[in-house]
Amino acid sequence: MDAYFEDIGESRFLPTKHTQGPWDPGYQHFGPPGALLAREIERCAADDGGDGALALGRITYDILGPVPLRPLTARAWVERPGRRVRLVRGELLEAGRPLVSAAAWAVRPAPDDTPATGARRRPPAGPPGLEHAPAVIPDGWACGFLDSVEWRFAHGGYGRPGPAAVWLRPRMPLLDGEPMSPVQRTVLAVDSANGISAELDIRAWGFVPPELTVHLLRPPDGEWLCLDAQTSVGPGEPGLTTSTLFDAAGPVARSAQTLLVHHR
Repeated sequence: MDAYFEDIGESRFLPTKHTQGPWDPGYQHFGPPGALLAREIERCAADDGGDGALALGRITYDILGPVPLRPLTARAWVERPGRRVRLVRGELLEAGRPLVSAAAWAVRPAPDDTPATGARRRPPAGPPGLEHAPAVIPDGWACGFLDSVEWRFAHGGYGRPGPAAVWLRPRMPLLDGEPMSPVQRTVLAVDSANGISAELDIRAWGFVPPELTVHLLRPPDGEWLCLDAQTSVGPGEPGLTTSTLFDAAGPVARSAQTLLVHHR
């Protein structure tokens, strides 16, 4: 199936090979399950007697353990209801065991007559011939998820230490026959920030995020998004990856990930 998950009923979802991550062939890249949980959170926030006027402003994921390529249950609930501010929590479970917990704040957007402040940063330019400049995935990185996305690097790249910026576009939806929402597309993209900007060789080092925080500025427009990321690691320190996600008009989200850095 050319989708990341198959809906098998009763809020349960079967991952396909396209969710597979680079650390272990039996576990998922967090982009697809993170987007799946965002889907449940969006639906819950919209269904809580609201008028559809609230927008998700922040989602924080706590990744309690590796997410296996096995059926997942997704659920979400409103913890703090409100007409202007609402807190939604969610979970992904496998065989009843929580694997991921999330908390999301939904807020009423600013009025249309709110003054715009600050200069809007432009995205890094894509490579010439964006549609026809595929990236090469080096040894140690190949996996089902990376193969499911089109990657076009503006600078840096997988296997090239240091900051990087990449235009990307998934080749498939989250679920068959259902377009991804802007929030789902954002989460799917930003979890790759620590990979594209890795400072260490993936064949010798692990740099695994136990959490992901995403601040959402506005819905992205267009199929291609640009992820601009940088990672900091050092002796005696936790690692940290930060990123800005762009569409062609400017920033749409920012993210941060704490990293567990270790020898493999």
